[in-house]
Amino acid sequence: MKDIAGIFGKLITRREFRFLIVGAINTLVGYGVYALLLSFNVNYLISVTISTIIGVINSYIWNRYFTFKSKARATSEIARFALVYLISYCFSIVFLYFVVGIFGLNPYISGVLNIIATTTISWFGHKNFSFKSEREVKS
Repeated sequence: MKDIAGIFGKLITRREFRFLIVGAINTLVGYGVYALLLSFNVNYLISVTISTIIGVINSYIWNRYFTFKSKARATSEIARFALVYLISYCFSIVFLYFVVGIFGLNPYISGVLNIIATTTISWFGHKNFSFKSEREVKS
């Protein structure tokens, strides 16, 4: 048991690992909202929009304070964070439109595939843009 605690202690110091933890939490929240709305027969594009809004708020709080431990001014950071999620959201809409609307793939399965792609977009966007200091972003 001590070995597991030691391994976890080392992993938690890595930003990538913290991002995965936050991603797992955010995935449960976002996909949970998406699936819940689908179960109430809400259109999949409306469902992804609502789940994205809730997910963005949840993700920002966790990533700012836990993953990246940011000390930057929140106002400019929020704008950069929102831009990364706007790009991710646009990708989601186009992706889901094609795989569900055009190719007829199950919207639940499509939502899972969408998570994989948007997680990749989010990691690189937040790491290299959202949570960089303002000096790093301007240079």
